Amino acid sequence: MRKWFLVAVLLWLFLMAGWAVKSRQPSVLTSVTLAGKKLQIEIAKTAAEREKGLSDRRFLCPDCGMLFLFETPGYYGFWMKRMYFDIDIIWIRGDKVVDITRQARKPEATEFEAPKTIYSPREAVDKVLEVNAGWCEKNSVKIGDKIIIN
Repeated sequence: MRKWFLVAVLLWLFLMAGWAVKSRQPSVLTSVTLAGKKLQIEIAKTAAEREKGLSDRRFLCPDCGMLFLFETPGYYGFWMKRMYFDIDIIWIRGDKVVDITRQARKPEATEFEAPKTIYSPREAVDKVLEVNAGWCEKNSVKIGDKIIIN
């Protein structure tokens, strides 16, 4: 009897772990090419995905990013709620980089849940790409560069 109970508990834990991992997965994985460098990206296209963004993650792999898609161009503001690492924010309109925010800082402990700093582009955008801080400098990304979504 105990053996079956233990098996049932282990099976339940296994299923719950699988559900937790799946629920954290992005809805779409793809790649982009920017400044001759290929990045593996997650796409955040729904309001809920865009609001969550990279919050609560401990790291982002070196050549990974998150691409935020918007239906219409606008001056979208981004904050660093519950972020554990710094990022570069690449502001895109169409297929061109129109602005770059380098080294957007993770929030201080006192602002972890509600950061006061809001990052916005200098012109309207319809896409935003977040990558690890320093990635733009390391790969010589500049305004006017073309991005190719594969």
